[in-house]
Amino acid sequence: MPEMSVNASAADFISEVVPQILLIAGTFVLVLGLAFTLACWLVVRRIRRSRKMRQSMRKGQLMMRVATGDASKRQLARMRMQLQRSSEATERSLAAASGQGRPVGELPAVALNLSRAEQALDAQLHLAEREPDPQLRKVLIPGLQKEVDQLCGLGAQLRQSVLETGHTVSTARLQQVGSHLAMELEALQTWNQSYRSRQRH
Repeated sequence: MPEMSVNASAADFISEVVPQILLIAGTFVLVLGLAFTLACWLVVRRIRRSRKMRQSMRKGQLMMRVATGDASKRQLARMRMQLQRSSEATERSLAAASGQGRPVGELPAVALNLSRAEQALDAQLHLAEREPDPQLRKVLIPGLQKEVDQLCGLGAQLRQSVLETGHTVSTARLQQVGSHLAMELEALQTWNQSYRSRQRH
């Protein structure tokens, strides 16, 4: 009889304690799962909002494309990287000049227009990169390369002007440089529009 009561009390103990242990363990796992999900969501959200992280991810993707695919796709990816590097260098130069309190005149406004033109050209390059016909990609490359070279050249001129502001440069000279770059950018955009209209015909 005592043995039966010991077995019964052991069974009662197990039937009471095991569900509680399982409940506690289940709650702990659920809390860990929710914490992990929340952490992942926060990281993804931060990556989406962080411009620097997006640029790094984009650069990594472009580097992969430069290494893979056919020759025309690799060339288009290289052009996109060339454009991105020029854009980042211009942005850094202006940020450094502003941080040091150097005069920059109209150059930030010109840089903004240049950045818009670079973004539009990057969109064209991306579209050409996704073109399934390799022959059409090859036909598009020379015109796109010319535009990339022109925009990168304008970016280099702008950076040179920003670097020269470290020396003694007059306000009139800064305005002259800004106007010159703005005119070149406008001419490039006009050429780009006429080039596209010729391609359509």
